[in-house]
This record gives sequence, structure tokens and C-alpha cells, in this order.
Amino acid sequence: MKKETFTLYLTALISGILITMFISALVTYMALSNTALFFEVWPLNWFYAALVAFPTILLVRPVATKITAKIANLIY
Repeated sequence: MKKETFTLYLTALISGILITMFISALVTYMALSNTALFFEVWPLNWFYAALVAFPTILLVRPVATKITAKIANLIY
């Protein structure tokens, strides 16, 4: 595996883990009527979110890069 490919996958994995950690924590906390259950419910929610995030980041990144380049060309 090339270093560039490894870096892309590792960046997507770390981004997916960290972003979903914060988002799932916030959404789980807001959704619970009994916040004492937070640490029982949140880890599983975080796990599922991270499973979805990793492939999504890999699929969306090229599209986001193209859109960003077009917007940047319009502005600058």
C-alpha cells in the first residue's frame, strides 16, 4: 500500500472516530430523558456512527474536494 493511500485511510478513520464521538455524545445526551443512562447508551451509538462515518468520508471526500475547488475558483 502506498503511503498516500495509507494516509488517506488513516485520516478518514481518525476523523470518523473523533467527529462521531462528539456528535453522537451530543445527540445521545439530548435524546435521553434519563441522562444517568448516558454511558450505557452512548458507546454503542458511537460505535455505529463510526462504522458509518469511515466509508462515508472515503466516498464524500472526492466530491467535497471538487466542490471546494469550484467555489474557490469562483471566489478567487
